[in-house]
Amino acid sequence: MGLRNRTQYLDKKCFFVTTTCNSWKPLINQTDSYHLLEQSLTFVNSKYDSDTLGYVIMPNHLHLLLYFKKDNRLSDYMRDFKKFTSLKIRQELKIRNLIFMLDSIRTESRKRVFQVWEERFDDQYIRSRAMLEHKLDYIHENPLQDHWNLVEYPEDYTYSSASFYHSGKQPGLNVVHYKEYY
Repeated sequence: MGLRNRTQYLDKKCFFVTTTCNSWKPLINQTDSYHLLEQSLTFVNSKYDSDTLGYVIMPNHLHLLLYFKKDNRLSDYMRDFKKFTSLKIRQELKIRNLIFMLDSIRTESRKRVFQVWEERFDDQYIRSRAMLEHKLDYIHENPLQDHWNLVEYPEDYTYSSASFYHSGKQPGLNVVHYKEYY
């Protein structure tokens, strides 16, 4: 369950975060935006002085384990990430002439015409190493779930930190081993 009153967690450093495409549409897959998301996460990690301890980017959502080295600015981090990637994913839908997908994310909101991401994101404060390891296993097993069945082994999924933890090979998004903090 997400932290609805995030201000009480401003002194906390590590979070499990999930964000989802609008209505669970496979926008990431349809636009092949996996590398774009990795690059954007790299940028916001630098901007907000944070490390990615684990991640997986799925066809319609992503999970992150984030550690803020100084100030916890999770809301700003996610706002910037979602704002930039929304624009790029919309542009890619147009380039690929996926008008039906573009039409499917139109919104009646006065704030915007399209909505790529669900408005909210879910986050959980990581209280212990055991909790972090549990979330990391969940992240790495995500591509193997029956309804996805994307790979046979977690380390074979390209858009995940599983290969880093399995063989030390850095994926498209730099990962810092959780043992540096826990």
